[in-house]
Amino acid sequence: MDDILFLFIVVFALISLSVPVGFAIGGATIVTMLLFSDIPTFMIGQYAVSGIDSFSLMAIPFFILAGIVMSVGGLARRLVDVAASVVGYATGGLGAVVGVACMFFGAISGSAMATVSSIGSIMIPEMASKGYERGYAAAITASAGTIGAIIPPSIPFVIFGVVTQTSIGDLFLAGVLPGILMGVGIIIANYVICKRKGIQGSAERKTARQNLRTIWDAKWALLTPVVILGGIYSGIFSPTESAVIGVVYAAVVSLFVYREIGFKDLFRAITDTASINGITCFLLGLSTSFAAYLSMEQVPGKLMDFVLSLTDNKIIFLLIINVLLLVLGCIIDNIPAAIILSPILMPAMLQFGVDPIHFGVFMTINLMIGLITPPYGCNLFVASAVAHVKMEKMLKYLLPFFIALIAILLIVTYIPAVSLVLLNK
Repeated sequence: MDDILFLFIVVFALISLSVPVGFAIGGATIVTMLLFSDIPTFMIGQYAVSGIDSFSLMAIPFFILAGIVMSVGGLARRLVDVAASVVGYATGGLGAVVGVACMFFGAISGSAMATVSSIGSIMIPEMASKGYERGYAAAITASAGTIGAIIPPSIPFVIFGVVTQTSIGDLFLAGVLPGILMGVGIIIANYVICKRKGIQGSAERKTARQNLRTIWDAKWALLTPVVILGGIYSGIFSPTESAVIGVVYAAVVSLFVYREIGFKDLFRAITDTASINGITCFLLGLSTSFAAYLSMEQVPGKLMDFVLSLTDNKIIFLLIINVLLLVLGCIIDNIPAAIILSPILMPAMLQFGVDPIHFGVFMTINLMIGLITPPYGCNLFVASAVAHVKMEKMLKYLLPFFIALIAILLIVTYIPAVSLVLLNK
């Protein structure tokens, strides 16, 4: 096990030195193989290529592109308008709008950071103009953005499904109720905070007719998740094909219905997506090589033996895994974490009778919570940039939302039906 210990020490050392995660993982794997193993290093390239040679992974760039187009094309703003008409009048109304809007947008984008960027660019300035502290606005947006990768479609679920050979469609369906619960938890935490501070709603309660008018204006935006998810569960197209349909639908609505973007804006969205996807593929490929090396060294089996030596109690086992994932989520991105840890932990999960779909859901929630925990919290970086506020001013407001998300995580972990009920399991 000396080589494995050395491997992880090098990975975390490089990450702590601000080396990009992909280079850290790939570099650590090469060095460890050269020093401790007879396995030829060209294996890294082979597994890196095979790791991204997947039809299902093609969904990732298309979901990213769909989210960008919807953000700049007016769909995201109309979803925010619907959320405001429903809950904007309540105590802490604008904070509640963030939670609902992130649930709506999460049903389109599949990405936590895209949700933070899109909803935050609309809501953070609005909240600041109504007297909310920018640090608070950024904190709730970063926290609510985690919903974007749980409510389907979900890029992390695509990755988990590819790595573990589980049904991506089932993972999408299993994320519906947990994602809604996360949104409700954020909204409740916001209500408690705003009630104590005396922050009222943003406006008078709208009439039913006004609400219907707002919903009607947003009908094309609201139909997006129906088109994407309806096509998947009706069997018309696969999750990857649904991502392509989502891009086409978003482009047509943005260009010809709302007419808020032109072809130059669409081209810019495509180039931005290509850049993001290049980074993602590089990370995915080297993470696959890393995971393959661990598998060759029989790390999954050794880890399972170690866990079983600690406890044979399922409740304690799940608690240990949750703590492990929460800690790792603080220091490593959710994509490499999922690729590396999923195949390692899956045998132990099966040993304890945990459904693979259920495991995928609570593992992803764990890693999404990592997006709002320093030092690696990517949602915090995005919200900080959008809000033009230092991260230190956000951190003091994060605890209530962190506690709310942990509570939902425990519910989902220990009550499998929350994830599996829609699958009739």
